[in-house]
Amino acid sequence: MEKVALNTSTVTNGITATELYNLVSQPASSSSENASLEWPQATISLDETNQTLIWELHDYGNLPITLSRSENEWIAMAPIVAVESITNTVELNEVLLRQGISLPLASVGIVEIDGHDFYVAYGQLFGDSKLESICAELHATAGAAMEVAELIQTHFV
Repeated sequence: MEKVALNTSTVTNGITATELYNLVSQPASSSSENASLEWPQATISLDETNQTLIWELHDYGNLPITLSRSENEWIAMAPIVAVESITNTVELNEVLLRQGISLPLASVGIVEIDGHDFYVAYGQLFGDSKLESICAELHATAGAAMEVAELIQTHFV
């Protein structure tokens, strides 16, 4: 049997970070597809070099969140708290792993930011996701970050 090479592109046809920035920074009435979406109230900037939108979500207590576009995916990420400020990381990690499935559309992990480990809420989407999915992911990631922050504030700081 002869082997056949599949020449499929790994690059998706999704929107770029720059295109998304242009859409969400316009008034809603200027784009009919974007008009029905309820994007979080935010101050938004664009890091075009890294294909990342940086949001300060006013709807979520000015929570910072990044939305980065790579070749095949979008990653939304919100820092929650520095790991070093947690009194019992072992217990918190167990609680987070056990409640992980109760955080819809988002996960919690640890990421190094400016040389320090932080707990973060994050979500991932395919690069060709629809605007509705990207919008929903921002809300889901921000909501998860707020829930975890409340848990930490109540029991682990």
